[in-house]
Amino acid sequence: MISSKRAFAGAVALTCLVWPPAFAADTTSGDLVITKAWSRATPGGAKVAGGYLTIENRGHAPERLQTASAAHALRTEIHEMAVNNGVMTMRPLIDGLVIAPGQIVKLAPGGGHLMFIGLDAPLRVGDQVPVTLSFEHAGEVKVTLDVQAIGAQAPEKTERTEIAQPAHHPEPAAAAPPAMVSEADESFFTHLHAEKAMANVTVLPGRAGPVEIAIQLEDANELPLSADAVAVTLGNPEHGVAPMTANAERVGNDQWRVRMSAPLSGRWSLGLDIRITPSDAVNVVSPILLR
Repeated sequence: MISSKRAFAGAVALTCLVWPPAFAADTTSGDLVITKAWSRATPGGAKVAGGYLTIENRGHAPERLQTASAAHALRTEIHEMAVNNGVMTMRPLIDGLVIAPGQIVKLAPGGGHLMFIGLDAPLRVGDQVPVTLSFEHAGEVKVTLDVQAIGAQAPEKTERTEIAQPAHHPEPAAAAPPAMVSEADESFFTHLHAEKAMANVTVLPGRAGPVEIAIQLEDANELPLSADAVAVTLGNPEHGVAPMTANAERVGNDQWRVRMSAPLSGRWSLGLDIRITPSDAVNVVSPILLR
């Protein structure tokens, strides 16, 4: 459920319930303290959004964030970002995110983050987004993300602290595939994230053979990005398929499309070379899964 805050009361846009007047609270559950939980408003038509928060482990044993979920997203992933040989690599953390004893882990723009995929409604400034975090030892912990303005770099200061109710300890969740496959249109969707640019990528159909790859670009503030050129590289080193590169065709201000071939099912590597300007480029690589 996504709710909208007003000055002293909030009307829930999707369910017509009423939320109490408050900013999103810090959450404590056992040895975990979760603070600065927030997201950004989404521009019109966007189906993905990032989620950011800080997790502190005050205990003496490691903890693991296994999965996350939000009611109005088809899927929520935990993303890690790293630079390898000058290429920004984004990948879902299939085994979860480990928080060592005494460690503070920050999920923030330009770094690791939660990714909400398949939103069924836009996020607006002032909304509160309930999210459930599932930990290996602490169990389910519910947090609320404050939605800030498009382009915001940090959340507003929270005003109060709440203690979470004791959580149950569910069985560890099964590992998830690297992104979402839509059964309705047999497409595969993933979100690629770099420091200067992001891309929403749809592969149709989401299976081996000839595919059409649609790319919608955004800048670091999640606004539509108009680039000079986009090149797409597909490779499958696991099966000895050498990387193949093709130039995408612009079909809109921030929209690109290319037809390629992925002859084998399984896990592929999809890379984007985004030429923002002739002298400024972003390279990002992510796994995709084709049936």
